[in-house]
Amino acid sequence: MNKQYILRKKDKIYKPVALNVLRKWAYENMIHPSDMVSSDGGKTWDLAGKIPELMQFLPSKTPALSLVEVPRGYSGKIERKRRSIEVIDMIPMIDMVFLLLIFFALTSTFEVQRVMQMNLPEAATGEQLQKKQTLTLQIKTDGQIFLENNPIAVPDLESALSEIVEQSAGVTLVIKGDAQVPHGKVVEMMDISNSAGVEKILITVKRN
Repeated sequence: MNKQYILRKKDKIYKPVALNVLRKWAYENMIHPSDMVSSDGGKTWDLAGKIPELMQFLPSKTPALSLVEVPRGYSGKIERKRRSIEVIDMIPMIDMVFLLLIFFALTSTFEVQRVMQMNLPEAATGEQLQKKQTLTLQIKTDGQIFLENNPIAVPDLESALSEIVEQSAGVTLVIKGDAQVPHGKVVEMMDISNSAGVEKILITVKRN
């Protein structure tokens, strides 16, 4: 014999019905979880929301929230999280790196030297190539002279320059004389340099 259930809603008591009918009423929202149901002919009563056979057919106590019904505070959290993600943007940083690379590429000078590997032949005789040399001769106000920042006497200047000329392919002498040095002193140093074989003589001046 099928089990019969009695439904009681406030002051109204329904006739006993089968479980499938009771479930149909629950599905059609005719039964509230706070209604009373008896399965033993009215001797004991239980809340409809606590009867296992009806739980899945009763309406939920907390209806599902639609998108419009979502609390504003919760929406705010979503928006704040979305904004925090949008802040992490690598595109501007990548653009800056490319701009720096372009800047350095345009302002830098690249010189490519092509070197050919060769095995030079050996010989017992030959002359070593000599390098050109630039010397500085300073003349102080008191007449004292310095060759490459080393003091030297006027009589020894010609021999010192001759030794350097013999060891170099070409010597350029730069004369730096003080503004108070007599013109004749400078001419004397130029004459000694020519006698020693210096090919090129330069005199430094200050630009106005």
